Amino acid sequence: MQKGIFKFILTILVLSTSFISKPVQAQTYRLSQQWKIGAYIGATKFYGDLTDNSNSILNNTPFSSYFYQDRKVAGSFYIEKWINPYVGIRGMFFGGELKSTQESSKQYFEANYFDYSLAMSLNFSSMIWGPDNNRNLSIYGFGGIGLSESRTWKYDMNTGKIIATNGFGDPNHEGGARKPMTEMVFPVGLGISLFASNPLSVNIEGHLHYVTTNKLDATPVDGTTFETVGFISIGLVYSFNISGLRFGGGNYRTFEGRSNDPALREFNKRKRVVMQTKMSRKAMKKRKKFRHQRY
Repeated sequence: MQKGIFKFILTILVLSTSFISKPVQAQTYRLSQQWKIGAYIGATKFYGDLTDNSNSILNNTPFSSYFYQDRKVAGSFYIEKWINPYVGIRGMFFGGELKSTQESSKQYFEANYFDYSLAMSLNFSSMIWGPDNNRNLSIYGFGGIGLSESRTWKYDMNTGKIIATNGFGDPNHEGGARKPMTEMVFPVGLGISLFASNPLSVNIEGHLHYVTTNKLDATPVDGTTFETVGFISIGLVYSFNISGLRFGGGNYRTFEGRSNDPALREFNKRKRVVMQTKMSRKAMKKRKKFRHQRY
C-alpha cells in the first residue's frame, strides 16, 4: 500500500512541474519575501516487516479501537522560502516515537526516530487555478531528501523482555560507542492549508518518510529495501517577510537619478508647496527684487 501511495505522490510532484510556464520568472519573489515557519504535532504509523497493519488509517475510522493502536506522538518543524507562487524550498526537522505490533509472531518494537531534510514544495492550487493571494484554502505537496537517525528495541509480547536492538553501535567496539543508526530518507507529503490568505494559517499534513533500511524494526528481512514512517498531523504556519534583508546586492534597486518609489514621486511633485515657509517667501521676494535692480 505504501509503495502505491509513494508512487502516486511522486507522480503528482513530477507532473505538476509541467504547469510552471515561462511567465513565472516574472513573478519571482525577492529574498525577503514569502517566508513561512510551521510547527506540527501528530501521530506516527510504521510500515515494514514487523507489523500487521491492523491500525492502518485507510482500513479504519477514528471510531474503531484499532485506529489508535500503536500510535505514538511525533512533531515536525520547518522553515520555507517560496521562490514564486508555484515553487518553494523547505528545510524540515521531524522526530518522535514509533511502535508496531505483529500478533502472529507475538513481537513488537518501539523506537526513537528523527530526520532532517531539504525538500521542494509545490502549490497545486496556484498551478491549477492560478495565483491568488486571497485564496483561503490551498493544496500543496512536497518531496525531498535527507538523513535519519534511530534507535530500536524489540520485545517479546509474552515475557516483555528485549530480544533485539538496533542503533546502538557495535557492542564489540572498544570504548562502547552508542551511535544511532543513520540512513538516507526520502520524505514526501501532501497538505491542506486553511485560512491560507492570513499570516497565521492552520495546516493539515500527511507524510511518508521512506528510510533506506530494513533494520528500523530490528527485524531485517531479505528482499526489503526500505521501511516507512507515516505521519498525520495538524499545525500552525506563520507567513512573513524579512524587512531589510539583502543578499549579494540582488535586492537593491537600481538608481536612475530619480526615485522609483510612488510615494517619493508624489512628494517631489508637492515639495514646492510643502516647503513654502515664511522665511522661504521672504528669501524669494529678495531674490526677485535683486533681479529687478540688476536688470
